[in-house]
Amino acid sequence: MDEWREVPASRLDTWADEVLAGLDAHEGIDRALRRALGRGPTLGEENSTRMADALRAAALGLSPAACALAAGVSERLLANWQARDASFGAAMAAAVELARTRRAEPGPAGLNPAALRVLLTALRAGALHAPAAALIGMSGRALYRLRRERPEIAALVAAARRARPRKGDRRGAPRYERRYRLVRLDGSTTPSPSVPAPRATADTLTPESHPAPEGP
Repeated sequence: MDEWREVPASRLDTWADEVLAGLDAHEGIDRALRRALGRGPTLGEENSTRMADALRAAALGLSPAACALAAGVSERLLANWQARDASFGAAMAAAVELARTRRAEPGPAGLNPAALRVLLTALRAGALHAPAAALIGMSGRALYRLRRERPEIAALVAAARRARPRKGDRRGAPRYERRYRLVRLDGSTTPSPSVPAPRATADTLTPESHPAPEGP
């Protein structure tokens, strides 16, 4: 938006910080709605939600790597789900075809809001400029050019970097840093074949995978 060029940098930074803070708002809303229902998340529900996030990303034209990041899982787990659950595999294939035939009007540099969200998520998790751009099909040079042309994009990228974990918290992290949330196993149903068999103490945990830092 051209009007951003007349906005003081401090106001633009505040706006960008608020956008970054809102990226996780839907999970907070889900938790609040579950509390209203008097229950917590189940493993099946958690995985179904992540599958739905991957399907949405695929329908919006994102790459497999970006779909995995949008769903909060690793590419390997997403591929495993598709291989082990025929219905999910077919749904992902249909979503990819939908994106191919019914593309929404792209924004600057061919981006859409879903791709921009993935870019910011990757940067916030610690990914470097070029790898983060590659996730959404851009070169690092193209992203630099977009940041110069669009002050709001530059502000969002800067906000994502400000939101990164402190260096002391990232030291020695693996390529995919796992975070876990407690969930309840579905006791009344047979586990879905799309859910990998639980290992050791992971039977009541579900992973969220994010790219670990690759540099300062």
